[in-house]
This record gives sequence, C-alpha cells and structure tokens, in this order.
Amino acid sequence: MAWPVRPVPTSADLNVTGTSILIACADRDLGDGMRDAFERNGHRIHVTHNAIAALDTLESDASIGIVAVELARPHFDGLALVERMRRSVARPLQFVIVSAEAAAQDVVRAIHLGVADFVSDPSDGSQLHGALARALTLHQGAANDAGSPPVPEHRRTDALEEAYRHGLALIAAVRSLREGQPVALPQPPAAIPLAEPASRPANAKSGLDILRGLQQSRVARDKFFPKGLFEDPCWDMLLDLMANHLRGRRISVSSLCVASGVAQTTALRRITELNERGLVRRIADERDGRRVFVELTDEGIAALTGYVDHIQSLA
Repeated sequence: MAWPVRPVPTSADLNVTGTSILIACADRDLGDGMRDAFERNGHRIHVTHNAIAALDTLESDASIGIVAVELARPHFDGLALVERMRRSVARPLQFVIVSAEAAAQDVVRAIHLGVADFVSDPSDGSQLHGALARALTLHQGAANDAGSPPVPEHRRTDALEEAYRHGLALIAAVRSLREGQPVALPQPPAAIPLAEPASRPANAKSGLDILRGLQQSRVARDKFFPKGLFEDPCWDMLLDLMANHLRGRRISVSSLCVASGVAQTTALRRITELNERGLVRRIADERDGRRVFVELTDEGIAALTGYVDHIQSLA
C-alpha cells in the first residue's frame, strides 16, 4: 500500500500572492541551490544556515508560509527544528524536508509532525518544484480553513494512530525515497495557538529585545568566523530558555537541542550540567509521556534577569 499521490499542480497554477519561503539549511551550497530554484517562480525567499536564525526569521516575517528544511545530522536535526517551529508560531505552516538519506524513523517522525513532502534529490528541479507545489496547495487550503472550528484532539489522535497502523505504507514510502521518487505525506492538523502567560514582567518587552539582540549577534559571528570556533551551547540554551520564558512558552528537550547549535549528544550533556548547577529543570509532559520539557529554575531566572538588567544599564 503506497501513499495516495494526487496530481501535482505547478506553483504557477496556485494563488501564492504574499507567501514567502524560508529555507533552513546547514549546507550553504544546498541552500543557495534551493533559493535559485524557488526564486524562478517569483517567490520571496529567506535562506538561513542555523536554527536560531531560522526561528528568528520565521517570527519576524509573518508572510512565511512554506519552510524547506534540510534533514542533516548530527549538527542540524531538521525534524526537531520543524517541531520547534510548529510550537513557535500560531499561523499555518507547510514543511518540505530535503534529504538524500531519509530512514524509516524519519518518515514516522515526519508523519507525526505533518510534513507536506520529502525531496530525496535536491539537485532534481522537478522534485523541488513538485514538493513546493504540494506545500503551496496545502498552505492555501489551510489558509482558507483558518476560520473553521479547530479539529478536536481525539480526532487528531485517531488520525495519528491510523497512520502508525499502516506499516506497509511506511515501507513503500521509504522505498520510494531510496529510488528518488517524491512522497506526498498527509496534511498536517491546524496549528494550535500557544497560550500566553497570565501576566508578564513590566520589562518583558525590553528584556526580550536585549535577548534577541544577544542571540542575533551570536548568529552573526558565523558569517565572519570559522564554524565551531565560538561554540557555547550552555549560554545559547540559557538565552533561548529565557526568551521563551518571557514569551510564556515551554521548550522540549529536542527543541532546546536545536537551539544549542551543537550535536544532540553534546547538547544533552550540557543540559545535564545546567540541571546539576540548579539553573534548569526537566519536567515530563503530562499529555505525552514521550516528551520532556526544560525550563529555567527560579535561580536561573534570577541570574538571567540580573544579567539582562545589567546589560540594560550599560546601554
């Protein structure tokens, strides 16, 4: 049993006015190649080469509706970045995963996250354009349905369980990927708006501005210095946790690893160190036993608040 594949319209057949594309790709040559391919259809393109820059661009440009993500490990887990992006913004997004080495577990994770399509050969322009057209179709449908009532949680769970029962379909999907054939995956559920905290500190906005500036300055160094020269995952994770604390968002372990900019095994060791120092704590997700959140402790919040206040005083 293979995934049903509907006729693929070209992007010229779709009403894509105002829809921008974000490319999140650790490989600069690959990112430039995808940008050139997508720009031929008249789309506005953002290209980023690390997770923090991708997340910042996604939040700053509300016109982004399509995200093409490279699946590369150990330093750039594209599916973990997709998970983080889904939780970061409330608007509908469609994702295209680019990978020549996708495995069965990648397909399972992609289904769970509602990825629109895989591209197994990014040098094949027809695959890129076909995947983009499918993503645009889904994005347009999600935009048209934005005013409809949200899908009940139990229906989403039933759909996910149904996908897992189709083991043969997964095998067929992986085989198609290996053979260089595009694979259309199920449409993702509607995005769920994130709850805002009941109250925020009076200086939250200015504190966020400073934190974002610190994160952006760290990202900017990669443009001028060799990669890995200034790796500081503990600090990157603390800045990310504080920024999301001020936004009222919870961050999973996998999402925090993405923000660290280092291999997942290294990031996990650093999270353990931060936990042992009393700056962060792990909290199990009450609704999903497989997921664990990381949040700042009172000591961690106090330390970062004091640091931000000190930076403000220097301005």
